[in-house]
Amino acid sequence: MRLRNILLPNNYKFSNIIIKRPLVTMSLSKEQTKLLIPGPITLSKEVVGALGQQSVSHTCPSFTTSFKESLKMLRQVYVAHETRGMPLIISGSGTLGFDLVGSNLIDPADDKILVLSTGFFSDEFHEAISTYYVEDSNQVKRLSATNAGDTIPLNEIENELQNGNYDLIVMTQVDTSTGVLLDIEKIANLVHKISPNTLIVVDTVCSLGCETIKFDQWGLDICISASQKAIGAPPGLSLGMVSDRAILKSETKKPLRNGSYYTSFKKWLPILKAFESGKPAYFATPPVQLIDSLRVALRQILEFSYEGQIGIDARVNKHRDTSDNFKNIITKEFNLSLVSKTLNNSAHGLTAFYVNNPPSVINFMQQHGYTITGGIHKDIKSKYVRVGHMGVSACDDSLNDISGCLSTLGDALK
Repeated sequence: MRLRNILLPNNYKFSNIIIKRPLVTMSLSKEQTKLLIPGPITLSKEVVGALGQQSVSHTCPSFTTSFKESLKMLRQVYVAHETRGMPLIISGSGTLGFDLVGSNLIDPADDKILVLSTGFFSDEFHEAISTYYVEDSNQVKRLSATNAGDTIPLNEIENELQNGNYDLIVMTQVDTSTGVLLDIEKIANLVHKISPNTLIVVDTVCSLGCETIKFDQWGLDICISASQKAIGAPPGLSLGMVSDRAILKSETKKPLRNGSYYTSFKKWLPILKAFESGKPAYFATPPVQLIDSLRVALRQILEFSYEGQIGIDARVNKHRDTSDNFKNIITKEFNLSLVSKTLNNSAHGLTAFYVNNPPSVINFMQQHGYTITGGIHKDIKSKYVRVGHMGVSACDDSLNDISGCLSTLGDALK
């Protein structure tokens, strides 16, 4: 609106003119579809409520308490010791974890790395680690599954460990591109037996909260993860757990010539330690609403009850049962094939399966209220779809997210 040729009193102040314009907002969820991709996932009402709070100071008592509780509960979700090591909650994506490993635990001058690859995200981790080395370095070895959907036989890993003298072994518990689940416990036992000085690094981005992880019992050294998958919080937080052994290496290794400032453990660990003890500290401003919504999500996990159990084991078991039921219907009633071949090496937070004309299936599901997604593994990406079943969608049957998805999927396949 323009003001022109209007006579105003001499004492009139332009501050008295109020021009009302519509407030432009965007509803990210206006389509009202059921979100069933492998992250981000549908959030509980309580988590959404925590996310929508007014900002507070990042050093005030209420936020300090929220951060403290989040760190302590993250230990419990990882089944880690209550004081040893350090949980990680840092603003960033799960991919930030790649650089947390690279910048803090790798000495490119000396270290040899073994990366186990079962898909796209394992390869991404390999690429990230390789950037810390000179081009075409032979110090980073990738041991890949033979075909998309395969796991890596233990005897192949054993052979590499016996002959490679590796400083770190890097693996992805669930590769979201294929839905393949690695047996981290067996691999970790193998490492401790054959190469006990090798640090064990695990990507738990698509497994934390829906797969069994025993950080201390399995002797893991660093796990990286993110907030937006089975944890059930919004995207934006890089999560993890690091052992005392890994912290010691970060403190004693040679500094990188082109080191990282933001991902430095020397910067972050004192801050996290202070908050876990109930004392505010500052390095970079934490996202207060994200962390409080994480606190609510972690609390819901630890208070979840299922078949006589309460806590993380109950939550994992519910995901397992939901996943097994989903996969049985996909394979036995719909006669479709899993990318991950068998239930034994299949993830419990998503299902990847082959269909004819994936774009048509995805579009049908979208039009009928369900958002699923396509494949991303380079060898088969045009041949399959992926459905996520994590968090409240998998654990709250009253929502009918999974049963409704299966019913609609049956129509899409006709």
